[in-house]
Amino acid sequence: MKVFKFLGLGLLILCLCVGCLVACDDSTESDGQGGGTQNEEQGGDTEQNLLKIEGVSLADVTVTYDGSEKSLAVTGAVPTGVSVTYTNNGQTNAGEYSVTASLSGEGYEPLTLTAKLVIEKAEITGVSAETEQVVSADGAFHKPVLSGTVPAGVTATYYVGETEMSEGFKNIGTYEVKIVLEGANYKRLELPVSYRVKLDAAQMASKVIGAFGAVPDPWSLLPEAFDPQYHVCNTAPNYANFVNVSNIPLNGIGKQMNVAYGLLNKTDMALSYVNTVMGAMNVIKTLYVNYLSDATADYETFTGTAGGFTFTLTVGADSYELSATVGSVLVKIYANTADESYGATVKLTQSTVLKYTVSGSELLVAMDILDVSATQLQFTRDEQGNTVGYLYEFLVVAGKQLTATSAMIEVGEEYTVVIGTKGDFIPLAENRNCEVYDNATGCFVGSEVREDVENIGIFNTYWFPLANVQGITSIKKIDEANLPNADTIYINGYTEDTLHTKLMLMLGGLKKSTSRRFDIEFKTMYFYTYNADTEEYEEVSYEIPMIFIQEEAIDSFEEDFVDANEDALDGENITLLIGEDDFEAIAHGYEDLLPVYDEQKDAVTYESITAYCKQ
Repeated sequence: MKVFKFLGLGLLILCLCVGCLVACDDSTESDGQGGGTQNEEQGGDTEQNLLKIEGVSLADVTVTYDGSEKSLAVTGAVPTGVSVTYTNNGQTNAGEYSVTASLSGEGYEPLTLTAKLVIEKAEITGVSAETEQVVSADGAFHKPVLSGTVPAGVTATYYVGETEMSEGFKNIGTYEVKIVLEGANYKRLELPVSYRVKLDAAQMASKVIGAFGAVPDPWSLLPEAFDPQYHVCNTAPNYANFVNVSNIPLNGIGKQMNVAYGLLNKTDMALSYVNTVMGAMNVIKTLYVNYLSDATADYETFTGTAGGFTFTLTVGADSYELSATVGSVLVKIYANTADESYGATVKLTQSTVLKYTVSGSELLVAMDILDVSATQLQFTRDEQGNTVGYLYEFLVVAGKQLTATSAMIEVGEEYTVVIGTKGDFIPLAENRNCEVYDNATGCFVGSEVREDVENIGIFNTYWFPLANVQGITSIKKIDEANLPNADTIYINGYTEDTLHTKLMLMLGGLKKSTSRRFDIEFKTMYFYTYNADTEEYEEVSYEIPMIFIQEEAIDSFEEDFVDANEDALDGENITLLIGEDDFEAIAHGYEDLLPVYDEQKDAVTYESITAYCKQ
């Protein structure tokens, strides 16, 4: 009995405890307390329940370089909602790359895959070289020739043994060459070549001798009528007695143009020595071919005798020189194959040198005489087809420059115009002289002279031969001043009175002064006589009468002249026979060419000329 009671009591206590627990649980859910604990338990369950990404992989790949981009990609079914991000993918150049693929998505554990992308170097194909190659020696460097197209990024290096031959080969001989082709994305390729540099004697000699060109004819840059033979005058008029205007020579050269003639004449003389050497070139070529026939010959230097003189030929990679002594004169003929120029230096004496260079359509001639006189003339063709030249002349004594003159020459279709600072000017005046010549005859058409005299004004005067003044038939000169003229002038056989002029007020000066509206003055003109003994044309100078007219008085000249010299004209009129084209040619010189000349007049110095001659 007691035992059953005790057992019954225990069951009762257990039931009460269970009921209490149930009551407490119902109470928390209902009043909303304890929810946090429940969520935490649920959260823990969510982390533990993330899905794994399975069935996806990233494999190693090896490819060959071909210039395109290479990439890795995951294989397998990537679950919906999962994205893939690559790192270090997409490569072009040869190499080994570690590529990472990162997969992630909501509800999935992140997954990282790693693999290698290997881009191997490519073989060099499509490029080859003949195993035996031959080239002719010509003084320049040569290399074996490759066939095909060398891929971008591949360089070719030439070796003889272990020595790199960066310039190539120019000396006669046979070379065992290894051409190495390699680049960052290509496998090394070696091409062996037996490379022979041989001597083609005829080809080599022709190339060298031909590069010296032809001896230029500086006179050919001027119209043919300018040649000295067309300017011969053996007798000077004697103006002590009346001289018919028709007997006054018209083929003289003015002071400005005569500077160019002086250098051209000296050039002719110096070029005679060059012509002597060039005249023996065929003989020199034959001797050089025979010399080169020996395959072991050193073609870079050759000495021989031809035409009565000894010469030395020197051949460089891009320059040739032939030096010879003709009598006592040293001649050096040179050529530059790089810019296709050629020329010569003629050393007439120890300190007298002439040098010229021909380059395309340009001729440069310069002369240094005894270190006291330097002259340079440069001719070229402009865009309009005209020949344009610039002339510079200097005189130096005891290291001090005494004179410096310059000029611009334009050879147009009908006229040749010379502008410069040489002429008969008022002392101490700033001056310009524009001489115009007819291309068909080579004769002086006229000139315009500008003289700017400080405090007095600017003189602009036209000068024409007396033959251009119809109505003046003869002229006589007495060397006595007849102010304002430096000489006493008579015209048309009339001796009872001298030539008269009219005066005009000068404008632009600080002082009031007058000037002659017109007058006749004698100018120095240059001609030539032929010396049969020397077979050369020799320069002479004569005084030639010219009419000058102030630019401001050109329109009234004919009336002014008649008014001032009515008795001498005996009722005859005066007509200025200057055509419109002549005036336009003179105006072209002053309006168009003078500004160009002023920009270039100091472009060359005495020092630059002497330095060029001594090069």
